Amino acid sequence: MSTIFDFGRGLAIVVALYLLGTWLHRVGVPIPGGVLGLLLFYGALLAGVVKLAWVERAANLLLRHMVLLFVPLTVGLMELGKVLSRQALALTASLLVSFVAVLLTTGVLGRWLLPQAAESTEEEAGR
Repeated sequence: MSTIFDFGRGLAIVVALYLLGTWLHRVGVPIPGGVLGLLLFYGALLAGVVKLAWVERAANLLLRHMVLLFVPLTVGLMELGKVLSRQALALTASLLVSFVAVLLTTGVLGRWLLPQAAESTEEEAGR
């Protein structure tokens, strides 16, 4: 019985924070509700308001079955097949440009934030 309670409590916490994030988005916060909920969840874990043991069972179940959560998205993309095929070139260009931008930004920030690690790696490579 305790296992069912632990799972229910964890699921209730996760869903409540998701719904709070969705509500904040509707009120006017310019970040998607799911992202806000995730940030609230992370903040609650860091602050100790939510204990990891409270949500661990529910989170593990959701992670194990995460593939099922992508089924609605996949079906929606299948319905938009004609639109996506007409815009394939623009979508591909957008994906490539954004990929390269993220890759370069990550590399530059990594070198800037971790200069000692980059220097020691370069020294080892030169040996």
